[in-house]
Amino acid sequence: MLRLAIIGAGWAGVRHARAVKELEGEVAVCSIVDTDEGHLAKQADELGIAETATDYQDVLEDPSVDAVSICLPHALHCPVAVEAAQAGKHVLCEKPLAMTVEEGREMVRAARENGVKLYVAESAVYAPLPRTLRREVRAGERLGRMTAAVCATGFRGLDYGYPGRRSWLSEPDRGGSGTWLLHGIHTVAQIRYIFGEIVSIMATEHKTDAFLREDVEGTVCALMRLANGCAVHLIQTPETRIRGPAGGYVVYGTRATMRAYDERVEVIGDDGTVTEVVECTVQHLSSFAEEIRAFADYIRTGVPGPTTGESELRSLAVVEAGYESMSTGGPVNLEQRYPDIWLDGSGELGDGS
Repeated sequence: MLRLAIIGAGWAGVRHARAVKELEGEVAVCSIVDTDEGHLAKQADELGIAETATDYQDVLEDPSVDAVSICLPHALHCPVAVEAAQAGKHVLCEKPLAMTVEEGREMVRAARENGVKLYVAESAVYAPLPRTLRREVRAGERLGRMTAAVCATGFRGLDYGYPGRRSWLSEPDRGGSGTWLLHGIHTVAQIRYIFGEIVSIMATEHKTDAFLREDVEGTVCALMRLANGCAVHLIQTPETRIRGPAGGYVVYGTRATMRAYDERVEVIGDDGTVTEVVECTVQHLSSFAEEIRAFADYIRTGVPGPTTGESELRSLAVVEAGYESMSTGGPVNLEQRYPDIWLDGSGELGDGS
């Protein structure tokens, strides 16, 4: 059994603890850490976790702890992950891996040098829809050969903020960010999982006059070229609520078009009608439990799952390159920009699926 200490008792930390319970003994939460003593005591009591600490150094020094789950503000991911690796603890880190690619490199390097596993809790990869769409795109039986894809995702939050303890998420001076890093990292990771590696990106950003924040980006549109030569057009927005068939994915192929949203994948024929509905992969665990199980399996077997530190360093590179493209107005070739972390152009990931 993997003994896991959760560092951070906010929304993500609580969600991790609840997800561990779904695994029914594969993993155990042995301790939870938070600097807010009152909040920590309340969450520990509700979750049934006996051991608590207000200093994460306590769990790093505890020989009975095998691994830590880092659920802290994003700016703290790198320093705490590096310390944990140096203490010999395997690391599960909430997304994004880090604030910058350079920080992510440091985390990956620390894990390698200290012989521990680094994994990212990127729940968007472990849901039924991306797993089903990945299978369909790669099999090609219904779709044929993919020619292009569009992804649209967003919510309507014109003041772009979070309440209470989560307020830091949208405040750059406290380690938060705009929607491209905060939410786009989910979408980029999912796109890479479904379609393969992204090798270049051209991104633009704009705001409507209704958007109330000047310090963070509004709607981002990105054109991403895949290793297989196809392109994916992504719309990531905090200005428009995109739901149902208006959102999700449209994948174009030589035999048919597929529309994927919620947990539904539709095959659209030449006449424009839905000819078939593909059943999404059935899974009995939440995507959060699936990611934690993949982390535990990675430690146990050494076989990488889809969101290793190395993989999600590439997702972070796509996001960072997107910001660069928004600033310069030009495309960024990821293989040239980040040659040390990129694949050889095959577009394949060792995801263990």
